[in-house]
Parts: sequence; C-alpha cells; structure tokens
Amino acid sequence: MPKKWNFLSNYGLVLTHLFQNPRATLREIAFGTNLTERAVYQIVRDLEEGGFIEKKRVGRRNIYTINEGQLFDYPVYGELNIEIGRAHV
Repeated sequence: MPKKWNFLSNYGLVLTHLFQNPRATLREIAFGTNLTERAVYQIVRDLEEGGFIEKKRVGRRNIYTINEGQLFDYPVYGELNIEIGRAHV
C-alpha cells in the first residue's frame, strides 16, 4: 500500500478546512482532515493563541475567522504575494 502524504502540515490542513467551513465543529474538522478530535482541539487552540484565528460563539456553535495578515507575517515569506481563493457556496 503506498504511503499517504501531502504538502500541508496538520496546522495547514486545519486552516484550509476552516477557510472552507468557518462554522465546522471540531468533529467535522477532524473527519475532514483525517486527524483525531484531540489533535484538532490542540491545533485550533494553538492557532487561536497565536492570533491566526478568532473564535466567536454563536448559539451552540463556534464561527472561526482567519487572520490572513497574521498568516503571512513571518519574515521568511518576504514580499511573497498570495491571493487566497475561497470556495463559493
């Protein structure tokens, strides 16, 4: 059986999922990224503490907002210009 891999880290997978599904639950994120709920919980917590995402409680769900400026604020990216496309629903 061939090894399954991709170019994104687990953090990248979670961020990508949140870009596409800002109202996703931790369970939905875990299912969509093939990670455990515990791993997703820790990643979401780290991303929130790092200022990469903001979490807002609406009813019984959280809505996540990605801080795009923070994502590419590291010096290693230099003058890299990235346009992030969003899926249209």
